[in-house]
Amino acid sequence: MGEPCVTFAAKGYFDALVRMGELASESQGSKDLGDVLFQMAEVHRQIQVQLEEMLKCFHNELLSELEKKVELDARYLTSALKKYQIEHKSKGESLEKCQGELKKLRRKSQGSKNPSKYSEKEMQYVETISSKQSELDSFIAEGYKTALSEERRRYCFLVDRQCAVAKNSSAYHGKGKDLLTQKIPVWQQACSDPNKLPDRAMLLAQQMTSGSSTLLSSPLHSSKGNLVISDPIPGAQPLPVPPELAALMGSGLGHQGRLMGPDGMSLVNGTTGVHGDDYWTDGGVSQGRPPTPQNQSQTQSQPQRQVSDVYSNTLPVRRPQPAKNKTTVGETRTLPRSSSMAAGLEKNGRSRVQAIFSHTAGDNSTLLSFTEGDIITLLVPEARDGWHYGENEKNKMRGWFPFSYTRVLPDSDSEKLRVNLHHGKSSSTGNLLEREDMSLPMPDYGLTARLLAQSLTQTRPRPYSMAGFAQ
Repeated sequence: MGEPCVTFAAKGYFDALVRMGELASESQGSKDLGDVLFQMAEVHRQIQVQLEEMLKCFHNELLSELEKKVELDARYLTSALKKYQIEHKSKGESLEKCQGELKKLRRKSQGSKNPSKYSEKEMQYVETISSKQSELDSFIAEGYKTALSEERRRYCFLVDRQCAVAKNSSAYHGKGKDLLTQKIPVWQQACSDPNKLPDRAMLLAQQMTSGSSTLLSSPLHSSKGNLVISDPIPGAQPLPVPPELAALMGSGLGHQGRLMGPDGMSLVNGTTGVHGDDYWTDGGVSQGRPPTPQNQSQTQSQPQRQVSDVYSNTLPVRRPQPAKNKTTVGETRTLPRSSSMAAGLEKNGRSRVQAIFSHTAGDNSTLLSFTEGDIITLLVPEARDGWHYGENEKNKMRGWFPFSYTRVLPDSDSEKLRVNLHHGKSSSTGNLLEREDMSLPMPDYGLTARLLAQSLTQTRPRPYSMAGFAQ
């Protein structure tokens, strides 16, 4: 693997670490691990720089030098060998020539009548031959020594270059060791407990838990301004008490009178919420006080009128028709039931209610699902934060349900409603809008026209219910 390949692979690894650090930094639970990954990437980058320097040194100080040395030595050694061979040949030939002359001289001496005259010359050839042989042997020994020295020089050069590379490698590993020795304990501490979340993540989880608790206690929220249905509209003035409502509030009907119209027809379930009866005060006078005799005489002299059907203020709105000598009475704005109302329901044993909206429990097994028109038997004395517990008579399922989605079903009207539901004659939201005698309550209860228009046009999961009654 060459240097470019190593650099390319290292860059890919570095980029991957940085990307993983970015992803971890975006998580509230792993932000510290993202910082650790960034530190790892930086340490890896520094180590990679040292590695590249080491590779450059290896190439420049070892490979390049070896290539140059081999090229020079090839020419030098070839020339030295040729010179040695020539000189060796010359010395060898001179020795052989002396040996040949000595042989000739000895043959002459053997055939001569006076061999003594050749003895002196023969001694000279023997000395010359011995001298040349010693010279040749010395030449060979010197050549051998020179060859060993040249060989050693080459090996020493290789070892020296390798030592330079080893020094750079040692510096590379030493710096890497220093960096990793400082960082590894911190990194290991960061990942020592995978189940331990950072303080910020725990704080967010606690906020979500408290938020879900608030949602469970008041599950119906508006989509604008985070208004809870059980709270009064911000900035709204207390609603004045119309004479018709004062008759119901002040008569002997008590809490049951709030749930039933003059002709016994049930109104939409609701309560005055946290403000209690003071929500219906006018001019600082609490509605909880009994009416004066003059008011009683006035209210008793008024003829009773039939209550119209209930409809939601989130339906498509028609232009309000001119008043036809009819007074529109609104139900209380808040939906959850009070304990006093639930106590009124329990006068005659278990009460029954009829669904006016559909409700789906979803994945929550503790909630009760029902459709519009279903009959539900209440199984607990009173509602809790706007939620009641009952049994759907259709499928015999039990669970909690929003009490504001239902209306009280009197025993006398059970059969009549059952027959009407069987023939499909119940009024739908569309039918309510087609009726000419139906009109929305006018903004005469202290609400500004702008606030009423917003409440009419705003779509919500389940609306604030303001029932209109034609009297």
